[in-house]
Amino acid sequence: MKKLALTITAAAAFGLSFSACKRDEPFVIKVGAEKITESALNDKLSVASAEFQKFAATPHGRKHFLDLVVQQSVLIEAAKKAGIEKQAKFKKALEDFKNEQQKQLADYKDGLFMDIYLKEIREKIKASDSDIQNYYNENKSTFENPIAYTVRHILVSDKQTARNAYERLKNGAKFEQVAKEVSKDATARSGGLLGPVKKGALATEFEAAALKLKNNELSEIIETRYGYHIILKVSEQKLPSASFGEAKENIKKILEKDKFDAWFNKEKEALGVKVNYDVPASQNEQQK
Repeated sequence: MKKLALTITAAAAFGLSFSACKRDEPFVIKVGAEKITESALNDKLSVASAEFQKFAATPHGRKHFLDLVVQQSVLIEAAKKAGIEKQAKFKKALEDFKNEQQKQLADYKDGLFMDIYLKEIREKIKASDSDIQNYYNENKSTFENPIAYTVRHILVSDKQTARNAYERLKNGAKFEQVAKEVSKDATARSGGLLGPVKKGALATEFEAAALKLKNNELSEIIETRYGYHIILKVSEQKLPSASFGEAKENIKKILEKDKFDAWFNKEKEALGVKVNYDVPASQNEQQK
């Protein structure tokens, strides 16, 4: 049964689109006009599971592997003779695959752009030791009397949805229930509960609004680059004071986040970015 499983695994792994023979390289297998060399076999074996590669390294496994290649090559050649390439379902499947590959390539390219450039940006926005020290000195009271706050919040993409949720809350709806129904944040399932959060950890606009609230007080609609928020203050607590050494890493993150946000907002403005958050997704689909 184990050998059968290996055969099935290998068969699924091999597409058997062998690379052309290298000049003067002897072939191992010949099926019709197709000649399959050792290098071509190695290329295909490299994508198989480690278990099958180990099996194929044994005398018995090598024979089994070569027989499998022969079997698949014969099937492919027979399919070509039968005119499978001309069938509509073959052409459609191939076209679908090409389109998917192009989409994956485009996505990979975009991801590569971001990954490489973000690393370059992080090098440019690194906070220096003097920057960190100055921040600590200028905000010493914050570190000598630090606080953490807990809130419930709702995050939505468009302002109209935010207005509707806000009206429901003002009319007596429970915050937890509205959050579960409309919030797109990961905290929605817990009724929007977030925290305790140390000062400086979240978006500046969000934090400024949260810290102004009294316990159990509801905020107005707050806009950040993530969307539209409604905040309900739950509690605020004092934390032990933090020395410069204890606060240094956190300050570094705050400064670099601020620098990145400033760079990002400048780029958005230069590109003339406009987003109509008030257009529901269903309407976007209809406009396509």
